[in-house]
Amino acid sequence: MKSKLLVRPNLKLFLMAALLIAVLHDLISNGQSETSILTSWAAPKPYSDQELAQLIARAEKEPSSELYVRISECFERRGDLKSARHYSRKADVFSDTEE
Repeated sequence: MKSKLLVRPNLKLFLMAALLIAVLHDLISNGQSETSILTSWAAPKPYSDQELAQLIARAEKEPSSELYVRISECFERRGDLKSARHYSRKADVFSDTEE
């Protein structure tokens, strides 16, 4: 009684199952966050240096919480979390004074 059930496993089936598990894990754990692999491909492009400088100059002339939030998001997309946190705090301060 020799069984041939486990002699030649279907490797394509194992690969497809592993990919399905990885995608489902990503959707469940990171589906709604910005760092998800699936959503990072469709993420908008960050502002250029010139546009960022214009936003900062505009925020210095007419400070508002909305401008500081946009600047903070721009720095966050670039990976400069220290500057993003700085402008996020400024946005919090101005949102308190605007109310």
